[in-house]
Amino acid sequence: MKFLFDIKKFVGIIFQKKDAIYELAKRDFQTQNKNTYLGIIWGYVQPLTYILLLVIVFSVGLRSNPGGDVPFVVYLISGMIAWQFFSGTLTSLTQVVKTHSFLVKKGDFSLSIIHIAKILSALIPHLVLLLVTIIVCWFHGLLPDIYTLQLIYYLAALLFLLLGLGWITSSTSIFIQDVSNVVTIIVQFGFWFTPIIWNIARIPEKYQWIVKLNPMCYIVNGYRDSLIYKIPFWAKPYETLYFWFFTTIVLLIGVVVFRRLKPHFGEVI
Repeated sequence: MKFLFDIKKFVGIIFQKKDAIYELAKRDFQTQNKNTYLGIIWGYVQPLTYILLLVIVFSVGLRSNPGGDVPFVVYLISGMIAWQFFSGTLTSLTQVVKTHSFLVKKGDFSLSIIHIAKILSALIPHLVLLLVTIIVCWFHGLLPDIYTLQLIYYLAALLFLLLGLGWITSSTSIFIQDVSNVVTIIVQFGFWFTPIIWNIARIPEKYQWIVKLNPMCYIVNGYRDSLIYKIPFWAKPYETLYFWFFTTIVLLIGVVVFRRLKPHFGEVI
């Protein structure tokens, strides 16, 4: 019963502090790249430049197209933006408590909301890149339609996954420094084990379930299903059930771990 009470109290705090979350997200967004000449433009230039580089390497250098009949630039960008948002935000979330260490000493401040603020701050450039992706797809004959609205669902699913993981990694990394390094390694390897620049269809069907254990496989394929293949999410019931089971477990663990470790943050920061 105490477990359920902790979760209920945790969720209640989030709703009570919605104004503070908005202000934190606004401040975080404004401070990003504030000392550079291009400012927040770097948040769009850097990921798009990397995507362009991969397009050149695969299309011109390797003469390969994992997307088959789908233009490679469309196949790549539709999956890449999901991964870039996930990897960049998870890395930031892992350090978010340390970054806001000055708030740890404030007993009346709910540290759990800084994770939500960080996600909302990172969400702004992602939405812009998502709009760019829709335009790129449109340019290649894939017009927006009812399936495009599914991006809202897959984006919400990604946010819940990030929130749970962020609560776990940010709280444990304070006591175990190696957690940050482990997250970095997972993000690096995760890129290659997620079907972003390769197609899961090339793996024998009896082994595809191994790749699908990676929750980001569901998100990346979901973005493509919404923008390219026009497949509704309910057409993949088992993958959907697995993703939400995994994400729910991560969220519950995140709530409990963060609440249990929070009182001890001040001892090590």
